[in-house]
Amino acid sequence: MINLKNDYNTVGDKKILEELIKYSDERYVGYGEDTKSKELNSLVNNICNKDVDSYVLAGGTITNVIGLNQMLKYSYEAVITVQSSHINVHETAALEATGHKIIYTPNILGKLDISKIEETYNNFTDNHMAMPKALYLANATELGEVYTLAELREISAICKKLGLYFFIDGARLPQALASAGYSLADIAGLCDMFYLGGTKLGLPYGELLIIVNDELKANFKYLIKNKLGMLAKGFVGAIMFNAFLKDDYYLELANHSISMANIIRDELKDYLIYPNTTNQVFIKLDNNKYNNIKDKVACEIWESHNDYKVIRLVTAFNTKKEDVLEAIKIIKS
Repeated sequence: MINLKNDYNTVGDKKILEELIKYSDERYVGYGEDTKSKELNSLVNNICNKDVDSYVLAGGTITNVIGLNQMLKYSYEAVITVQSSHINVHETAALEATGHKIIYTPNILGKLDISKIEETYNNFTDNHMAMPKALYLANATELGEVYTLAELREISAICKKLGLYFFIDGARLPQALASAGYSLADIAGLCDMFYLGGTKLGLPYGELLIIVNDELKANFKYLIKNKLGMLAKGFVGAIMFNAFLKDDYYLELANHSISMANIIRDELKDYLIYPNTTNQVFIKLDNNKYNNIKDKVACEIWESHNDYKVIRLVTAFNTKKEDVLEAIKIIKS
């Protein structure tokens, strides 16, 4: 079976694994106090062109929960986001389990409707309601959409005006950067906290959380430990991300995944339902056609309707062109 169900279905990129083997006999202190973690933080500072703090956490959900909890100090403080966001739909109420409400704001194909942010904020105005304190978005979104740099600048300005912290979920940020052409330095100049995803782009595990706003840096390690996110072998994640970031290797991996997705988009343009420019492709298939391919091409059902399904095909850092062409052939037949 050709696996296009997600972009985290193999152990990891060989270059990253070789880097781990290279240092496998070295000895390090634990909990992020090692030389590799310090080297990583210095590298991230250079890339972002800012004095930032960086931490490797295990996965996206725990990164979102810990990062947002640093912003939302009190249980009455809430985060604004779109209803389809990962923290609302696919994280089993993990954030809300920590006592923070999620406030929905209108969206356009999964992206924030920027014109409605301030209106949403103003709907929560007194002490009988939760207090909006942060704004969350994913870049790329759940539908593979990417925010333009102009859009991010506008959102950042609105957050500053309203006194909201700005958090960017970057589980697929490398794919967004490769697609849109802006940089980590651009992102760091606009938000208070964000992360760069590794799990969905060739790392065995890991998300790199980057704290930009000095207000949010104090005592962060206490929070990581308190929220069960502290990794004893912090140096393992640091070794991986050092290799991931060096010479923009992460963009090389992202560009490959996008190039494979572009083949699918070009060949299946008549089936496209949510066009985007990253490594997720959404197509509409009638139920008969879906039943014909489901045992040959692993994919995710995104929407199920009476007479058709919307399925998601996801290409990865190591997706082979021959597999993509074969999947296209199967779907067309």
